[in-house]
Amino acid sequence: MNVTTTEPLAVVDGYLGAMAARDTALARSYLADADFEYISPIANFHSADEFTENMGGAAAILHNVGVAHRFTEDGVVCHVLDVTVNMTGYQTQRVVQLARVRDGKIIRLEVIFDASEFNRMIGEGAES
Repeated sequence: MNVTTTEPLAVVDGYLGAMAARDTALARSYLADADFEYISPIANFHSADEFTENMGGAAAILHNVGVAHRFTEDGVVCHVLDVTVNMTGYQTQRVVQLARVRDGKIIRLEVIFDASEFNRMIGEGAES
């Protein structure tokens, strides 16, 4: 599917909607083909295709994404999100996502959240 808008807020809202719907192909259509970067406490990617391939795991545990606040300035869109995932029961966590949009595509995503629960689960899995 082609993205038809170049307005940063509409582009990022479209991406978030696709992620919430677990539509990774549509989510990928909002990402730049070149010079893409994703940064979070648990993963870093420098390829939109690699990022898209790996976000299937996140989509599998994603239950709900609520927007608490959003604002944009100079091509940067900030969303403060309440993200509910099902890892060891349903948990909602406040997440900040900064997205930079250029020429109608997301070129950089930085996701900021407390990854301690995720890291604890990964550590327990490594000990098994």
